[in-house]
Amino acid sequence: MNNRIMGLLSLCRKAGKLRIGFEPVREAAAAGEAKLVLYAADFSPRSRRRMESLLNGSGVPPEQRELEQTMGELARICGKAAGVVAVANDGFAAGLKKLMCGPDEGGAE
Repeated sequence: MNNRIMGLLSLCRKAGKLRIGFEPVREAAAAGEAKLVLYAADFSPRSRRRMESLLNGSGVPPEQRELEQTMGELARICGKAAGVVAVANDGFAAGLKKLMCGPDEGGAE
């Protein structure tokens, strides 16, 4: 499943629908573009709290989830080190959510 998530994130990046890093994610959320915010497994708890606070203050906050992948693994897909990314497309966001949820939640096994 991890390969499928990373593959979909790669397609999202190639399509220009992935915002990579703290400021681009914040800007995408403020503009209402962010449909899903993903945190790397090793993203700093302090930075995550700061990002969550900014997202919750931006009107309708996007859904937020934690990846199993580390910042290093994300860097291979994104082209730069980042602990947080935002998906700016409904289709990609729906596909990622489906891959990330467990069988109990109706997602892919």
